[in-house]
Amino acid sequence: MTQLGQLYEKEKIEYANQKVRENAKEIARSLLEDGTEIVKIMKATGLTEEELLNLQNELLTI
Repeated sequence: MTQLGQLYEKEKIEYANQKVRENAKEIARSLLEDGTEIVKIMKATGLTEEELLNLQNELLTI
């Protein structure tokens, strides 16, 4: 594979990973709104406690 092809593949993977994280955050927001425990959300989404606390703070300021 050429360097250009490798770069394209790398960018596709990075984009897919970004979309997965965004989706996980949307799921986490919904679960936080429903009052689900942070530990359970961490297990379900793979997000860190810090990320979830940040999301929780965002929800409180809305």
